[in-house]
Amino acid sequence: MEDLTSRYQTDFHLKSTFWLSVTAGTLILPFAYYHLTYQHVGIGIGAVITSLSLYLVAWSCHRKTYKTIYTFIWLTPFTTFFVAYLTNLLGITGTYWCYSTVLLYYFMMTERQAWMSNILFALVNLPQAWQLFETHEATRFTVTFLLVSAYSAIFLHIIAMQYSELQKQAITDKLTNLYNRTLLKDSLEQAIHQANRTNTPFTLIIMDVDHFKKINDELGHDIGDHVLIQLGIFLKDFLRGSDKIFRIGGEEFLILLYNTDEADSINMAEKIRKGIENLSLIPDRKVTVSIGVAGLSSVRDWKHWMKTCDKNLYEAKNSGRNRVVVCKG
Repeated sequence: MEDLTSRYQTDFHLKSTFWLSVTAGTLILPFAYYHLTYQHVGIGIGAVITSLSLYLVAWSCHRKTYKTIYTFIWLTPFTTFFVAYLTNLLGITGTYWCYSTVLLYYFMMTERQAWMSNILFALVNLPQAWQLFETHEATRFTVTFLLVSAYSAIFLHIIAMQYSELQKQAITDKLTNLYNRTLLKDSLEQAIHQANRTNTPFTLIIMDVDHFKKINDELGHDIGDHVLIQLGIFLKDFLRGSDKIFRIGGEEFLILLYNTDEADSINMAEKIRKGIENLSLIPDRKVTVSIGVAGLSSVRDWKHWMKTCDKNLYEAKNSGRNRVVVCKG
């Protein structure tokens, strides 16, 4: 589950970095123009470079090629010494740029890179402030800078944790803690794409609990939920970390097997069926499943792939249940 969650976190970071870079780059441009035209050419050139660098970051985010290491290697040292240069020329006014720079670090880089960037920034700019300003001014600047840096770090960490948790909730079935249907289409299309590109075999297994309505009606929904939870635990323990398990219906589960051809997946499906049959989920009562299997060799469309596997599952149920049936296309 981590790989897909990570992908969504990356998309979120790209979007936030894109808009932050565009906004910051645009707001810096008038400052650059003013200094190039009326004030200090050196400051104007530095501001132009900063603005163009931010637009370059935005462009790479738009193309989804952005790497935080680029910002860390280039923008961190440049902005650190550019703000020091501003402070040396403009005095206390130059320190105003410190606060926005700190925020940029935390929103455009990883937490570790942002911390390292802020340490470098502080090591360069804080001593300079104590050399240039009166003690009371240097003290105010130091305290406010450290507070902004600490608040930014804490705020971003909380946002990242909350986003990760919300994203996990959005893609996870609450009862079994397996994937829900949200990522099913993307996962199957990604498997088809990888199979076309690298010839990696993938197989679908669709599993349905036999007579599950009867279990709910006779024993209650609490027992039914217990069965589903235990089946989820069994599947996660039995399968590999590279395989993906979805709960796609009330008592229906889908398994996407990575790098597994149809022949091997039949053996795996049989082991799953037998393993579940031997579980003691309900006292004095067997819980069995019907399973459909479909390889990817004969299909190249995710809907057709699922339809093929579903057809096979129905055949397993119609032919007596508690069995595995393989569909050839």
